[in-house]
Amino acid sequence: MTEIMCYQCGKHEASVQGLCESCFLDRQPPLKFGDLKIRRCRECGSLFFESWQGRTVEDILRSYTKLQDADYHIKREEWGISVTVVARQNFYAAQTRPLIQETRFRVYIKDSLCEHCSKMLSGYFQAILQVRRENHVLNEEERELFMHLVTQSLREEDFISRIKELKEGTDYYFSSIKSARRTAETLKRQLGGRIKESYHVIGSDEQKGTDISRGTILFSLYPYRRGDMVMYRDSIYEVKDASHKLRLENAMDEKVLPWKKVEFEENKKTISILTPSQYELLVCQVIAVSPSSILVMRPDYETIYLEIPKGIKVKTGKKYRILFFQERAYWM
Repeated sequence: MTEIMCYQCGKHEASVQGLCESCFLDRQPPLKFGDLKIRRCRECGSLFFESWQGRTVEDILRSYTKLQDADYHIKREEWGISVTVVARQNFYAAQTRPLIQETRFRVYIKDSLCEHCSKMLSGYFQAILQVRRENHVLNEEERELFMHLVTQSLREEDFISRIKELKEGTDYYFSSIKSARRTAETLKRQLGGRIKESYHVIGSDEQKGTDISRGTILFSLYPYRRGDMVMYRDSIYEVKDASHKLRLENAMDEKVLPWKKVEFEENKKTISILTPSQYELLVCQVIAVSPSSILVMRPDYETIYLEIPKGIKVKTGKKYRILFFQERAYWM
């Protein structure tokens, strides 16, 4: 078979466009890039090239040069960055060696504010997430727990522009209704509670032809706290846990109620929290036990006779927690 020689040098077999590999590579234009201007957010450090992104300078350089195989040597200067690029390029499948070229250009970086941080610093918000406990003021431990869970729930695109501490609870000003709603659902899933939402129109988007709404999302912990005394049906129990479920306990029995069951019982008015002024919880000592009654001594040394409790083996001389409510005694 007759070989086709390179029409430029005539020394080697032509491999691409009538040229040998050496002549073809020699005819490639020099590698050259114009200086690049990018912006850097002075708050979060994200960089703008085509859009605001949490990318490194080298990532941006790869997008800018569109080189498949290259090394970037970066030198930081007062005015920005000096970049030296060493590229290895292949132009056709049968090429036996890459064309190695080197060039330099500058990257100028200007401090600015990204859209995310600009909104956050201006106090922008779309929704207020209010965290409360029904019928109670949030204590310090609960506020710290909420702060941890709320901040942990944030995604990269979310922000809270303001946190307002109130006597009854805490208000979080969220960047979007979606993120506030998602956080409320997270709190409900981890702590149990109720969610109520309300919205009002604050303007309109003329381009999209839609209303712009702002929301208030109320997340309320159930009113039950560890140590509360609860009348459930005809018995009194102490709250042992009120997180994922309501766990009630007294000396004779234990109840574990899902929150939907608690709401059902609340609607039937068969469960309620006793206020401390309604009852007296005392540690009493058993003085004597008879087949029909028990003699106990209160801390003030007053002695009283009580009915024998069911399901408890009472021992003389031992002390027991007894709750007195409406002239009845409940063994706790």
